[in-house]
Amino acid sequence: MRYYDEIVKNRQSCRSFEDKEVEAEKIADIIAYHEDEESDLVDELETELKFYDSSAYDRFKDSVGYSGVCIKAPHYAVLYSEKGEHYLENAGYIIQGITLKLTELGLAACWLTINDAAAAKTALAADTEKELACVLAFGYRATDNDEKKAPKLSLDELCMGADFETEVDTDLFYPELEYCLRACAHSQSFQNLQPYRMLVDATSVYLVGLPSDMTNEYDRRLNYGILMFNFYSVMWDVRPQAPRWSFEAPERDLKLPEGVTYIAKCKI
Repeated sequence: MRYYDEIVKNRQSCRSFEDKEVEAEKIADIIAYHEDEESDLVDELETELKFYDSSAYDRFKDSVGYSGVCIKAPHYAVLYSEKGEHYLENAGYIIQGITLKLTELGLAACWLTINDAAAAKTALAADTEKELACVLAFGYRATDNDEKKAPKLSLDELCMGADFETEVDTDLFYPELEYCLRACAHSQSFQNLQPYRMLVDATSVYLVGLPSDMTNEYDRRLNYGILMFNFYSVMWDVRPQAPRWSFEAPERDLKLPEGVTYIAKCKI
């Protein structure tokens, strides 16, 4: 699967960027991607994507930063979103798409944790009434950046059977589905905790969230959007009419234990 092998599997977060601006043509490609109708998860929610140069670091470094540490970069992409049901999952989905588009363009990126969205929006003097939802640092990876990929869940760790009490039947994994699930296992999350699992039956996959004392509700919902985009992007690469994710309730009992929450489902 080209998209999985060349893009999803090769995406790696970056903490050190070259002091070099990204070409205008590549910025235009990112904007065009964001404007595509397939780039979002919840069509009803309006979003705005704005770009800032390196000076944004000094303005929002006290309110934005991965684990409290802001990353210096030549560019920042900031997604502002209308508030509504599932707006954070939608924001995570959109920015993950942009993250992988940057990977495709030979660029590197780093998600930045938002510690105070209102303060960051004020610092950026954003001319919008929408909520600041995501911040992505991006640019060219520094040549001396020797960061290693963070460990991720294996497919066996991520996937369960038709319900939470059943082991997964890997005979159900036709090649396209297996690669989609591997893309989910590669999904980045807050502090790489990956507090979620996938239930798989003959017709659908179900995303469920695990309790995590270290992940707040804001980051948890962004995590879900990231995973959902990884799954859909690989499926769409081989099946352009692939079903999209739905937040509708499951049609059967998933036998979820206390503390485990149902998030969304997708037909396969």
